[in-house]
Amino acid sequence: MKLSRFNLWVEDYPEKGSSLVFNARTQALIRMEERFRQDLTACLESPEGAAVPAVRESLGSLRENGIIVEDEKTEAAKVKDFFKQLKFDSSALPFEVTLLTTYACNFRCVYCFEESVREGVFLDGPTAKKAAGWIMRTAEQGGLKSVFVVYYGGEPLLNPGPVYRISERLTRWSHQTGTAFGFSIITNGSLLTPELVDRLLRVGLKEIRITVDGDRQAHDRKRPFADGRPSFDLIIQNIKGVIDKVAVSVSGNVDRQNLESLPRLLDFLEQEGLLHKLQSLEFAPIAPRLGPKENPGAIELRECLPFTQDEGLFHELLAVKRELLRRGVAFRTGLAINACALTMRDGGATIDPYGKIYKCNSLLGYPEFAVGDVGDEAWGPQRADFLNIDAWDKCPADCPYLPMCQGGCRFFSYLENGNFSGLSCKRGYLDRIIPELIKLEYDKLRSSGR
Repeated sequence: MKLSRFNLWVEDYPEKGSSLVFNARTQALIRMEERFRQDLTACLESPEGAAVPAVRESLGSLRENGIIVEDEKTEAAKVKDFFKQLKFDSSALPFEVTLLTTYACNFRCVYCFEESVREGVFLDGPTAKKAAGWIMRTAEQGGLKSVFVVYYGGEPLLNPGPVYRISERLTRWSHQTGTAFGFSIITNGSLLTPELVDRLLRVGLKEIRITVDGDRQAHDRKRPFADGRPSFDLIIQNIKGVIDKVAVSVSGNVDRQNLESLPRLLDFLEQEGLLHKLQSLEFAPIAPRLGPKENPGAIELRECLPFTQDEGLFHELLAVKRELLRRGVAFRTGLAINACALTMRDGGATIDPYGKIYKCNSLLGYPEFAVGDVGDEAWGPQRADFLNIDAWDKCPADCPYLPMCQGGCRFFSYLENGNFSGLSCKRGYLDRIIPELIKLEYDKLRSSGR
């Protein structure tokens, strides 16, 4: 037996003489005292060391959680099986479909990644019917037991009709087949009403996710209406109107201009009695986007990529997450496996208003990257090309982040390499951020009593 090469150690935390060990493959997180660690090391180096009762009793659990493994060859085989399962067997997870009701939007966000593909096209009745049929057919053919739809845009509530009709049809189908079904809506919040929520709750609505980019001043600068009017106050009013009816989450896009406003937003939400009613709060760096529709390769990386570099935003974002933890607000630490839908057979799909199917939201509106159409029985050739990508195979064998990173984001590979199959290595960034996320995850588990 030996220690896994995918163990990530944080020394002297939460106190001197204690360590946290996190396994990148199994996602197990264990606190280990120094004396136990020494005894475990002795045990692995000399089997006689297993005479220490605490070590002997813990070997099975440590092996089950991937902290210790039989040998390097066995662990390499487990990693390959792990990648194979991730790619070809998602049956235990909900089949998540993002569905755009329109590419149009009533906002003009200054950073919009859909700016180059925004147009006044709306999902019509025939295409909506085909989309619902495609979702049901794909789930049944794949033996998938749970379907979750995320309605998106543009601004999806500019065209709410398909949200109700598609969800109503999927609800009936779910009752007939025993397939679990639910849906959420990602919206700017400007068109949200209690009456709409009441109607949608009857056909499976589970959550509303609304984007708020800081306090009033910061948000209105980033996310005004198309005619320049501010939007913050209306969004807050609409959140108040529905938050006691349905789970509401708030997410925000972050850059250096609005970072400092986030604590003020938290203060405001608390004063308004909203902060602890929210399902979760998430803030993430502004995402990159492709170039013009006629030439997506003409990419401007702008200021959205430096967050993965040495002097990026991760210290600031960690401080925000720490503040959310202090205030007892639900959030995700970000310590997770990068399960890229682009290279997964059943890892979700995105349907646009034309009925084109994509495997990555960042590729929306660029038909050359579509993997199919809801009106077709078969997938397009692009799907097989994406499915055959195994970027992790190009990574250094000794990289401890391999199961989590798998060679990096495929979209970032396109931005950086001009193709989807290359490496987008961020090891320097991971070396700096992962230990802090492990600490944060541990503290979050402790605060929840786990």
